[in-house]
Amino acid sequence: MSKILELEQVSRDFSGGVFRTHVTHAVDHVSFSLEKGKTFGLVGNSGCGKTTLSRMITRQLKPTSGTIRFEGEDIAQMPRNRRKPYHRRVQMIFQNPEASLDPTMQIRDSLLEAMVIHGLGSSTEERMDVILRTLDQLGLPDYLLSRYPHQISGGEGQRLVICRALLLEPEVLLLDEPTSMLDVSVQANIMNLLKELQQELGLTYLYITHDIELLGWISHSIGVMQKGKLVELGSRDQIMEAPTHPYTKELLYSYTSWE
Repeated sequence: MSKILELEQVSRDFSGGVFRTHVTHAVDHVSFSLEKGKTFGLVGNSGCGKTTLSRMITRQLKPTSGTIRFEGEDIAQMPRNRRKPYHRRVQMIFQNPEASLDPTMQIRDSLLEAMVIHGLGSSTEERMDVILRTLDQLGLPDYLLSRYPHQISGGEGQRLVICRALLLEPEVLLLDEPTSMLDVSVQANIMNLLKELQQELGLTYLYITHDIELLGWISHSIGVMQKGKLVELGSRDQIMEAPTHPYTKELLYSYTSWE
């Protein structure tokens, strides 16, 4: 199985205090890789560095040290003409769909805008054909196109955010707690959808969450983060059935104790 995204000894520090002498190691020498067509789950409590990692992968932040490679290329050294294609191929799905959709735009215009920005489709008609096919693939009615974000449900909103990402024909989706703000029944529907899309399209996922039970269901391999460090890394079965680090055991115990 080939690696599509590799992180090698990646760190990110932040300076604070009056004289900026206090240094916080938000991410501390983290290494892992994403296999094509598979899901890597990243789990840990709030503030452990998971989202900071995703922001480095999307080039919103530069690593203080270490290297992030996409198909072998260091993304920090990418020439300008390769950055937009990279951002098309690596898409981010956030936990709050309302914050991901422009409240002043109809859904139709938000979807069209994404395609226009990335130069996909030669006309509005051609783009609309692709949009309608993708909506159908996601089980969404086309009447949603004339609505605004505040006029749709949370589940519809998250499916539309996924739709917008798929319109760009990505290879990697970074999923940052994409179901945490949804009702339990809607969460299950979105998770099933993500698994179906991965099988149909060969997508690669980095799934970020604090819920280790969820990762046991969707992931092929799992990394456990605590205070900026990757404290355990292994296959889903290894992490879920035979963890070695005390923090991983604590996460699993907190999940099983509620069963």
